[in-house]
Amino acid sequence: MTICPSYAEVISLQQTNAGSWMRYLMYKSPATYRHCARVALLAEIISPQLPICENEKAAFIRGCFLHDVGKVRVPNDILHKKSRLSDWEWEILRKHPQYGEEILIHQSFYDVNILQLVRFHHERYDGAGYPDRLAGDRIPLFARACSVIDAFDSMLSARPYRMPLTKEQAYDELEKNKNTQFDGSLVDILINISDEEMGLYFGYLNTNAK
Repeated sequence: MTICPSYAEVISLQQTNAGSWMRYLMYKSPATYRHCARVALLAEIISPQLPICENEKAAFIRGCFLHDVGKVRVPNDILHKKSRLSDWEWEILRKHPQYGEEILIHQSFYDVNILQLVRFHHERYDGAGYPDRLAGDRIPLFARACSVIDAFDSMLSARPYRMPLTKEQAYDELEKNKNTQFDGSLVDILINISDEEMGLYFGYLNTNAK
């Protein structure tokens, strides 16, 4: 696969202490690791459309790669469970944003934008997310954008309990959840990216989604 220039930031990150946790995630849950890599690739594609500078684009891509690093602390029997999770199991799984933030801080990783992305990427635009129930623009831009592309890739990926959605179905789901789960302006940005620009992502998805 040929990666975009800034996506190389993700590869270089793997040589850091934070990257060592991602290598552990690759061992613990290859599917989760591949999901993180695809979300980072989507971040690379969408970042030119965001109101951020070049340095912030690199941080956004890195943050998207790290967004699920906290899942290394989720027990395997929960992370890999093929049936519906119990309420208690969901409670544990939903702690992964906080776990991720704690891991990065412990590794002296102090980029505020990235720490906020990792902690807040499951917040919802309507305030019904977790862990802090932030709403609207109180959710940092990086986290709002990651939320959209994280959900998009998840919908296109197979899960033990469902088949992957088609691209069109995933776009429809994003549209349905504009300004409730997601920042509608960021959904519009993703949906309006050309097929040509999205081709690298879909090619990677088709060869690495399993």
